[in-house]
Amino acid sequence: MTLPTREPDRASADTDPRIVLVAGDDTFCHVYRNLAELLDEQRHYDKLDGPVEFFDPTGRQLIPAFSQDWQLVELHPSHRPAAPEVLRERFKAVLAHVEQFVRERPQVLGDHRIDVEEVLSDLPDCDAPNFTDVVDALPWHSHGHRGNLLHNAMHAAGWAR
Repeated sequence: MTLPTREPDRASADTDPRIVLVAGDDTFCHVYRNLAELLDEQRHYDKLDGPVEFFDPTGRQLIPAFSQDWQLVELHPSHRPAAPEVLRERFKAVLAHVEQFVRERPQVLGDHRIDVEEVLSDLPDCDAPNFTDVVDALPWHSHGHRGNLLHNAMHAAGWAR
């Protein structure tokens, strides 16, 4: 079984508009195609239920800008250099959390007719040499996408429900 992945919407790493969201406690992460998709999600569907950090696909932190009523409106690149290895370790922590959660609660797999070991064997390889390959393999946001087991398990295991 192979978990679905999507082709990145980018011409090159320099123009990749994707945004990586990681929970402050490393229990959840998602990849959004762009800022508009992230903002739409926060306004209409899944609200943020805790502290998060944002990164571009190279591992550079993105600094949030908020409206007067504390709604996220923009993300700006940090002046710090990208730290893909630090972000890679955070992805590993997220996936370890998801693995533990799924092992302890196999019912989160629901009616997918797949066993825990098969799902866990298909978790993304965070040690892939090319960091963008790691980002490509992470769960992406797709409202109403019920077929992505990793996406659904991430919601079940993390705080964004």
